[in-house]
Amino acid sequence: MAEKRSDGKPGTEHVKTSTGKDQLHEVRAALPGKIRDSNLFDLDYDATELARMNQILEHLPDQVVMDLSKRLGSFAAEKQPDIATFSTMFRISPAERKLLESLVEGLTVVAHSEMAGISVNTARTHMRRLLEKTGSTGQLDLLRKLHQSI
Repeated sequence: MAEKRSDGKPGTEHVKTSTGKDQLHEVRAALPGKIRDSNLFDLDYDATELARMNQILEHLPDQVVMDLSKRLGSFAAEKQPDIATFSTMFRISPAERKLLESLVEGLTVVAHSEMAGISVNTARTHMRRLLEKTGSTGQLDLLRKLHQSI
């Protein structure tokens, strides 16, 4: 059954269903991770900081939590590098692009080779070609150039 809720301000009334409560619970649970991933704050995320952040988030009104989650999601999407444009700019092959996407996701060359079903030597050849084409000195430099191309 639906429950009408108001945060006390005009225009903030909304109807919450049981699925809305489930969604709100999921958003509240994911919010500390979104805050951490945004890199907007210099937090160590030890157990006491996480506990304190959860205490703070518990006291925020539902609509504020939903809005904050949406804004952090939009912010994260804006920060994503444009791999397609970068690939076109440096004439990166589809196989090299797959490796680049894996590196952006945090995988190693070896992990990428296992996931892609190719030999480690082939993946290393793709890595070497990526570095040559982009003029990068290493994987970190390659990722830095990709993120600066945003």
